[in-house]
Amino acid sequence: MPQPALMIFAKQPLPGQTKTRLLPDYSPEQAAAIAEVMIRETVGLAVSSWPGDIYLCGAPDTDHPLFEELARDFRLRLLDQTGADLGARMLAALRFGIERHGAAAVLGSDVPHCRWDVLDEANAHLAKGRNVLGPTEDGGYYLIGLTEAHDALFARMPWGGATVLEETLARAAAIGLHFELLSRLRDIDTAADLWLIGRGYEPLMRFL
Repeated sequence: MPQPALMIFAKQPLPGQTKTRLLPDYSPEQAAAIAEVMIRETVGLAVSSWPGDIYLCGAPDTDHPLFEELARDFRLRLLDQTGADLGARMLAALRFGIERHGAAAVLGSDVPHCRWDVLDEANAHLAKGRNVLGPTEDGGYYLIGLTEAHDALFARMPWGGATVLEETLARAAAIGLHFELLSRLRDIDTAADLWLIGRGYEPLMRFL
């Protein structure tokens, strides 16, 4: 039986196009450097914790030296994000992974401080046919794992708002879908998030 796949979502770390909520506390170049560290650390976490295939899903595509380097060094598979919005892109990636591996999870690159055992738990749930969600403190989620792709969980979702997790769980209940919940984490979006996480997370301390 194939192992569940992990799809890491990451934007190309380009100044002015990534981690824009860190501005103006950080310059566009600093924000891009922070994004690069977060992507590298997320990949390192995944490679050390996830037993199945790992895909690095780049936006707007994977044509970036960082993605190519990580794919080469860690033997990752590269996959372009495709779709009109975040929901469509996640759904497409999950469908791709589920069709090939039986189950798949999308992991954002905003929680590089996630513990290895959290990913191990997510993989264990998926391997047993259970769906899984990793909640964030701001009302969203950092990971979603499914054994079957469901459009209803992603279409016309208010992405970036404080009700994403609540709405996802409500939609899941409406179609008879159950999620196992992982540990709640703070994702790094703002300068305040960076300060709170970075004090205890060595890879980001130099940016404080």
